[in-house]
Amino acid sequence: MDFEELLHKRHACKLFNDKKISDTDMRFILESGVLTPSSKGFEPWKFIVLGQKEQNEELSKLCWNQQNVATASHNIIILARTDLQSKDEFLQKQIRRFSGRSEENFQKILATYTHSSTDKMDKKELYHYAQLQCYLALMQMSLAAMSRGIDTCMIGGFEKEKVDAFLKLKEPFETAVILSLGYRANEPKYAKQRLKFEEVVEYL
Repeated sequence: MDFEELLHKRHACKLFNDKKISDTDMRFILESGVLTPSSKGFEPWKFIVLGQKEQNEELSKLCWNQQNVATASHNIIILARTDLQSKDEFLQKQIRRFSGRSEENFQKILATYTHSSTDKMDKKELYHYAQLQCYLALMQMSLAAMSRGIDTCMIGGFEKEKVDAFLKLKEPFETAVILSLGYRANEPKYAKQRLKFEEVVEYL
């Protein structure tokens, strides 16, 4: 399908059928997540994939028993990472990828990218900063899935601390958002409703 058709067809799927997503299609969807742009190129995320029925049903209990989570072929839990300050090994590695061999240039970019922003953030602010980036990967993977005829639902309703514990997460990772994927069990009950173009867009 072309991109315009994709935008109109994508919807929040509330119930999936039993068909499993192929390994090839899952790889494509996850690679689209890896290719997502992020602020300053930090890529502050990690993707955890659950593909077993028992795992998805257990996760659903931590998402207030949402049936899309339980019936999904796969759930992708997008984790936000908070080691985004100049002292952190991960952040330094990310910056060295494009700073060249010059230590002076590396230190200059490191200071520019962190000292006026992430170095001033506390743990809660770092999580929120990373979580915003995770939403970009969420949308990109959702559109990639729809391009292969695979439905999704973006899950923001979950008990974060319990999901973190279920996944046995350790610093610097925390659950940001969840993407449930599969094939729709039923067609949407309602046509897509959106504000009119003129209500949303204003040219200055």
